[in-house]
Amino acid sequence: MALSVPIDTRDITVTPIFKHITVENVPASEREGHPVMEVLEVVEVRFAGSKLYSPVFPANAFWKRDGHRTITYAERWADQYREFLSGNDQKAAGTPLEMLKPYGISDAQLSLCRALRIYSIEALHHLEGPNLKSLQMNANPLKEMARRYMSDRSSGSQSADKIAELMAEVAALKSQIPAKEPTLAEVEQAIQAAEDEYEAMSDDQLKEAIAAKVGSKPRGNPSRATLLSSIRELSAA
Repeated sequence: MALSVPIDTRDITVTPIFKHITVENVPASEREGHPVMEVLEVVEVRFAGSKLYSPVFPANAFWKRDGHRTITYAERWADQYREFLSGNDQKAAGTPLEMLKPYGISDAQLSLCRALRIYSIEALHHLEGPNLKSLQMNANPLKEMARRYMSDRSSGSQSADKIAELMAEVAALKSQIPAKEPTLAEVEQAIQAAEDEYEAMSDDQLKEAIAAKVGSKPRGNPSRATLLSSIRELSAA
């Protein structure tokens, strides 16, 4: 299948971002009597679904030992580090989330995923536990979209025409990693925006959405508040 991206599933929900930072060399500052600044190569490690935790390590710092050899973070993510040294855009491994458009992902849900550092379908597919719950009521719908995509890709059920169409649509995207990390307030805003999408639906659209989840439309003539409550409960279930 086209767009199938071989990646190490151990790192599928981890995205490294190499960059330069300027820090003060305190011993040198004390010795010289004025601030002495140094530019360091570091890697910021982003975890899919994590709102706050994003540690930063020197690129040449110890990651693990392989026999007698020390492996650095730069060696751990060698491809990403080479892109950084070449001055190229750093891209997340995996398939762009935009490939979920035919499966129903909305623009607000795309923004939500990026705000929560989920940059690929594979990362979304492997998300579990508290990091999955960070998507709140969008967790189950997004997880199901990723599952269906992965299933279709494995079975080769997507037509060649559809694949070509989607490849053209996402050619310029390539799982772009936002350069600037969102603040916690911006993350909460993205979560709220994704959940507020139901507010923009008409009553008939809400009934159709409920029917898609339970197999039939609500009986009688329920109020809008009841419809909104039902679809949110079903989405969060």
